[in-house]
Amino acid sequence: MPARNPMDDCSANGEGFQDRLKNVLRYLPAPVAIVTSIDPQTGDPVGLAMSAIMPVSLEPCAMAVAVNRSASSYRSMVESRRFCINLLTSDKVSHLNPFAHPEAKDDRFTHEDWERNGSVWYIRDAPANIFCDVVETVSFGTHDILVGEVYDLYSSGATDILGWANGTLGSLIPIER
Repeated sequence: MPARNPMDDCSANGEGFQDRLKNVLRYLPAPVAIVTSIDPQTGDPVGLAMSAIMPVSLEPCAMAVAVNRSASSYRSMVESRRFCINLLTSDKVSHLNPFAHPEAKDDRFTHEDWERNGSVWYIRDAPANIFCDVVETVSFGTHDILVGEVYDLYSSGATDILGWANGTLGSLIPIER
């Protein structure tokens, strides 16, 4: 009888399944972005670091972000129905840190290169800023997937996009073919 592969046990009820899935997902590189919104009650900017971002469609132009309902910015993003995906380059790690660590939240919008586009804040010299109006929300597990129709965007043409892979930050630099 052949040896059993531990990966054959795909039962979500199996012991340690979530940890095993997290370990497998570490191999999946993803861009890291600061997703910003506005608190409609106070007018204050809010945001969070995330890698759960994806394009949805080009007709109409739409993006999606998956936001944990326990995130401090969740309520504001849902109520304001607007968000901006700020892609980052490796020289913007200092912008990312306050959004990745809740204890540093008072430092989130202190850099000089934050500007407003209507009600949403964005990083002026980021490689890309994608502004979206929420048109649909899908709840699944601990997260809500906010589908946003793109109403504006800026692009600097930078190619060394900051990414997350194997539990660490790095640059997603194109390779020549």
